[in-house]
Amino acid sequence: MGHLTPEQILYKYWGFDSFRSLQREVIQESIDKKDALALLPTGGGKSICFQVTALHNEGVTLVISPLIALMQDQVEGLKKRGISAEAIYSGLHYRQVDRILDNAVYGKLKLLYLSPERLHSQLFLDRLNKMSVSLIAVDEAHCISQWGYDFRPSYLQIKELRNLAGKEIPIIALTATATPKVAADIQNQLEFKKTNLLQKSFNRKNLAYKIVCVENKENVLLKYLRKRKGSGIIYLQSRRKTQEMASWLSQNGFSATHYHAGLLNKERSKRQEQWLNNKVSIICATNAFGMGIDKPDVRYVVHYGLPNNIESYFQEAGRAGRDGQFAEALAIFHNQDVSLLRDRVTDSFPSLEMVKKTYQGICNQLQLAIGSGEDETFKLNMNSLSNLLSIKITNLQHALNLLALSGYIKLSEKSHQSSRIQIKMQHANLLAFIENSPNQKPLLHLLLRNYGKICDALVVINEDFIAEKLSISKSKLIQSLSYLEQIDLIQYQPGNSSPEVTFCSPRVGQDALHFTPEQYRNRKERAFEKMNAMIDYTTHNDACRSRTLLHYFGEKKSSLCGHCDVCMKKLNITLSAKFDEAQIQIKKILLNRSYTLEELKSKIQKTEEKELIKVVQWLLDNQEIKLDKLHRLCLN
Repeated sequence: MGHLTPEQILYKYWGFDSFRSLQREVIQESIDKKDALALLPTGGGKSICFQVTALHNEGVTLVISPLIALMQDQVEGLKKRGISAEAIYSGLHYRQVDRILDNAVYGKLKLLYLSPERLHSQLFLDRLNKMSVSLIAVDEAHCISQWGYDFRPSYLQIKELRNLAGKEIPIIALTATATPKVAADIQNQLEFKKTNLLQKSFNRKNLAYKIVCVENKENVLLKYLRKRKGSGIIYLQSRRKTQEMASWLSQNGFSATHYHAGLLNKERSKRQEQWLNNKVSIICATNAFGMGIDKPDVRYVVHYGLPNNIESYFQEAGRAGRDGQFAEALAIFHNQDVSLLRDRVTDSFPSLEMVKKTYQGICNQLQLAIGSGEDETFKLNMNSLSNLLSIKITNLQHALNLLALSGYIKLSEKSHQSSRIQIKMQHANLLAFIENSPNQKPLLHLLLRNYGKICDALVVINEDFIAEKLSISKSKLIQSLSYLEQIDLIQYQPGNSSPEVTFCSPRVGQDALHFTPEQYRNRKERAFEKMNAMIDYTTHNDACRSRTLLHYFGEKKSSLCGHCDVCMKKLNITLSAKFDEAQIQIKKILLNRSYTLEELKSKIQKTEEKELIKVVQWLLDNQEIKLDKLHRLCLN
């Protein structure tokens, strides 16, 4: 494929005539065998940079990616375009991995996706020196920096990959969010031969950032959504809240579903597809949703509460308006959300005593003697460990993360075990119980209707599906199932996610555990700095939102955006004669046909662009005009 130019490859496989801004320059750096860090904002087309390069070069491109779902989506998309790609991650059978690696060595595989944890597996290392590797691509490269917001210790192994595969092989690192300090650290950690940063401005001229602090968040959200058309994302801070929000919106006449990492893969894919194909307008999600999703016509992203840091907020907000048309990023919060954010970040750094207690508990559960366990891998029973230590599972996970950061253990991606149920009561007694138990009747009817063999054997169930059908919360459903188990009507085995833990060194006594300031105190300070920056951004209402964000990411020279909530307030556009003239002109132009915002600008040249955008936004908010199916402006 090397005889085709990057432009020809782009057209042949993607059907595009030209690259987006900076993509071509990044590709050329890799073709010229130069290390490069590409800072492209969300929706900037990062994956095209290494995918086109992979097709241009001879040999295989190794792509390091942190998320299984993202790897699976990209591989599936490439295969549909006729491009040979595979992914290796935990959960695959040995024979599957063996076949994929054989294909990478002897076949015509162009892209091999790997989770960073797989880089040191012996099976992979045995084949690596036989592969003809042309490029190493590091996706979500901010994960390698301890200054970043999503540091993953496994990413530190990547630099060793080039030493094993060949020092002349170029590295391309890509991320959507990095401060200047993080960008410098990424290049240092990956041991770039020469500093090489290619950066596209983070400025999104078509995206209006808006912050609202109110007592009644529900009323504000309903009022906002009733004035909006098209697709939207609502980000919430817990799985339970995504389900409750989707249910509440559905009851209020909106087309909504929910998404989080706890759903079964099949269910997640189904909901994602419904939203992508506009069968559902709103998706209520945790931060597990959105990475790698290519939906250009998202008209709004709502943060219902506060994210942990500006990097997360910026990346999630940036999923709106990728088509270049006007879009909004709205954050709605209550003063209590600030306290919740502080608690959330504080909880993510459990005391060192709790971390030591967790280490001791793991070793006891696995019956590891002091001095044993090095390089051994075990599955953890998180529910059992939580009960044994009297520590909440979320706090337990944070303690495990700190043990991993300190180099005592490695954590793999979780393997999910589904919940199972069997009805144990005899049929006649069951019917009598149902008739005499109105509170349990809907649940038992639903179980009998949807799970045919539930009276004969344990069957896999989906609590999210059941809760949604019954219009109750998942926690309330689990209470009901637990009650039915207590009275011996059912056998209920709750599902759990079991991470695999590998001991990096022999077990030591609890008092011998040692944590450096970098592993704990310094990292905690950085997390609080990022949290305070997020709080300052949302609670200070005197600076342009876009300019504040750009300054945070190192862009010191930027102009006022003109359409965030702060700029709108400062400009203080009132229904003046000038305003009236502009809105009459707009409505007159839209009488005969619809126009994009850019086309409208060319038609109304006497009004300044910022003023025109404000008038258009006012007309949209007051439903004088709307966006049609092609996201063009038209009369309502």
